[in-house]
This record gives sequence, C-alpha cells and structure tokens, in this order.
Amino acid sequence: MIDSAEQFVRLRTSDDPADYNRAARDEASETTWRDVIERFPDMCFWVAQNKTVPLSVLEVLRHDPDEKVRHMVMTKRSWARAHPDDTSRPRGLENTRTKDRREK
Repeated sequence: MIDSAEQFVRLRTSDDPADYNRAARDEASETTWRDVIERFPDMCFWVAQNKTVPLSVLEVLRHDPDEKVRHMVMTKRSWARAHPDDTSRPRGLENTRTKDRREK
C-alpha cells in the first residue's frame, strides 16, 4: 500500500521497475491520492493511471486542466462502468467486459 504522496512520487520517479509497477498497481487511501493531486499536480496523470484509484478520485481528475489527465480518466473501465452515458468518452473505448457479459 502507498502510504503518502511523497512515497507515490518516489515510486513513480524511481529507476527501479518494481517501484514503478507499485506506483501503477498499489492501493492508497483517498486522502493520499488527493494529497498527491494537490501537492504534485504533475503526477495527476500517473494517479489516474493507477489500477486501483477510486472513482471519487477519478471524479476530481475528470476536471483536471490537463487534457492528458482527463483522457486517462475516460479510458478507465471503472469510469465507463460508473458513467456509461458519458458522451465525452473516446469512441471505441467502451467497456468490453460489460458488453461481453450482456451478450451472453
């Protein structure tokens, strides 16, 4: 688990692939994610890319001034499940797992 904003930044900027992978996959509290967003705005894209980031944090990042951050939010399956009618979602990035289940 990622315990602080500083730890996330250290993991994400590390040259060690194991650290880099932890930044992409380890969980953190909502408070930690919000702290990263507030104190390290250049890390917002990487927060959005994390596999475990909660929807409440994606809701904040959805309004980030950086288009790359907003695009990353839109490509998340968790966003698609929570906002299936979001017309700003890029075409072709529908939630295929949910789609496949409905067809069966």
